[in-house]
Amino acid sequence: MVVLTFALALIPMLMLGGVVIDYGANLNARQQAQNAVDAAALALAKLPPATTDAVLSDKASRQVTAAMAKTQAPAVTVLTARSGDTITVTVNGTTPTTLTRLAGFTGLPLAVSGTSRRGSGNLEIALVLDNTGSMRGTKLTNLKAAAQDLVTSLFAQVDPAKPNSLRMAVVPFSMTVNVGPANAGASWIDKDGLASYHSQIFATKANRLALFGKLGVAWGGCVEGRPMPYDVSETAAVPGTPDTLFVPYFAPDESDYDGNAVNDYLWDYPLLGGLLVLDNRVRQGQVAKYGTAYKVSKTDRSGGPNGYLYGPNAGCELQPITPLTTSQATLTSAVSALTVSGDTNIPLGLVWGWHVLSPIGPLVKGVDYTDQTTRKFVVLMTDGQNQISSTASDNASFYSGIGYVWANRIGTVSADQATRTRTLDGRLATLCSNMKATGIQIFTVRVEVTDGTSDILQACATNPSMFFDVADSSNLSAAFRAIGAQISELRIAR
Repeated sequence: MVVLTFALALIPMLMLGGVVIDYGANLNARQQAQNAVDAAALALAKLPPATTDAVLSDKASRQVTAAMAKTQAPAVTVLTARSGDTITVTVNGTTPTTLTRLAGFTGLPLAVSGTSRRGSGNLEIALVLDNTGSMRGTKLTNLKAAAQDLVTSLFAQVDPAKPNSLRMAVVPFSMTVNVGPANAGASWIDKDGLASYHSQIFATKANRLALFGKLGVAWGGCVEGRPMPYDVSETAAVPGTPDTLFVPYFAPDESDYDGNAVNDYLWDYPLLGGLLVLDNRVRQGQVAKYGTAYKVSKTDRSGGPNGYLYGPNAGCELQPITPLTTSQATLTSAVSALTVSGDTNIPLGLVWGWHVLSPIGPLVKGVDYTDQTTRKFVVLMTDGQNQISSTASDNASFYSGIGYVWANRIGTVSADQATRTRTLDGRLATLCSNMKATGIQIFTVRVEVTDGTSDILQACATNPSMFFDVADSSNLSAAFRAIGAQISELRIAR
């Protein structure tokens, strides 16, 4: 009698245990199915808008079925539905039971769905690309391929009915940036010599664009970095605050008496007038010499075939910035035309990544930061540390977008290379913080850098997943594809 009573009591206990086990298994399979449909819905939302319903259904079925193959619900039905920009993936199936079968239940139902909305929101993206001399050769080739691939993949997701949903810009940089010589008359260019740093390299007040005219040389389109604090801000360029204006880049003729001069392309004084002037910077700063007859050839370079061209555009051999545009062809052409020259000034390049996205920027303006329908991104790629190279000349540096180091535009006049780098790193850190405070999201890519640390670029990225340390430039395309995937996912509403 006791045995019979125990046996009868054991049946509901087994049933209860079976329900707990089977329900837990069903919950686990349900979560796996939810992950699978969410991933599939996101993947479908990244496909071109012209993708047919049949293709969407096939891709979803293959992806979800593969994800569920080793779960407790391997045989599922996958349904895909599209309504406008919204794509829904639904999974139906069952999970097998164990002891619950004793009560006649052979399976527990499983039904989940995931929804994504394609292209929900607009994108403004600036590609800020290192074009310094160290990028020459394979690295530049791999950069072009990676950037082209990113542009192509992002435009493939654009709905033809919403052509303005993606705008991109390309900002090549080295130790200066090129805004394009067509902007010589723009309101934000210091064409009247108003800024304090406009005449800094000359002995007397000068107008750089006028000097280009006297030399019979066209301004190359490069500009110099603004003095602190404007060097790391988006402050609008206005004549009322002259130092906010952008000064045309002008590499001065260096002294005839300086045996280590890098860019000596004119006689310092006409005839014999300067024989007794021994100070190299005084000789260098003379304004009257511009327009004199003596010039080197327009094809002559200092230091060999990869050196700087002699003349006022020395160091300005970069392709111009391509402002925000909806034209994929314009962007791919700009990337194809990239060239290399000069040292690495990351903050000078990155701040122009900000300027092209800024609603108060000097070029094509970005939308206002308060526009909730638009996300702004910068992709910063560099293959080196910040650098102001030393020379044996009296200037102790090459001329660049911050003038000579003795001009103290960034907060140091030190001859020590490490100090120069640390100072530029400090400006970069401030710039990154200022940009992120506006809501701009920053990806950083470090390529084939074996010296120094990655700390500054890691900190500049919006979060750790947005920093990429690429040991071999052949892997740049993979890094850029990962960036494109992150941008796409941030754009999609789930």
